[in-house]
Amino acid sequence: MPGMTHDTIAEFGAGYCVIDIHSLFVCATLEDEILVLGAGDALFADLKTDALSFGFVPDRGRRLDSYSGGEQAILCCLLLMRLLPRDPLQIMLVRVLETLSPKNRELLLLKFATMLPAATLFTLTPSGPRAIHA
Repeated sequence: MPGMTHDTIAEFGAGYCVIDIHSLFVCATLEDEILVLGAGDALFADLKTDALSFGFVPDRGRRLDSYSGGEQAILCCLLLMRLLPRDPLQIMLVRVLETLSPKNRELLLLKFATMLPAATLFTLTPSGPRAIHA
């Protein structure tokens, strides 16, 4: 998106859990990501079940960069949905929804509403955060 930079995220990102398509993971594999996040094998089983509804099966040892951009975005969001507190949160999706098919976009928003009902979702536009109304 023209005009969108990491400076924009820095300017508007305070107070939000930012999920940016350009920096979804810190590790190379899902197994390592789960380990770094301090979660156990049960989380992988839940992610596998969740991902099936999007039409793919994650592999704990597969390189994350070998998944499509949409699959990576879905995996990151599903991971966070499982780990974030159920408290009111502001979650900013930066270029995430644009990577998904209309069906998967709708399904992801429904999962957020179901799994984190107290969260408010936003996208980042050049003029600042904009609430997503599902």
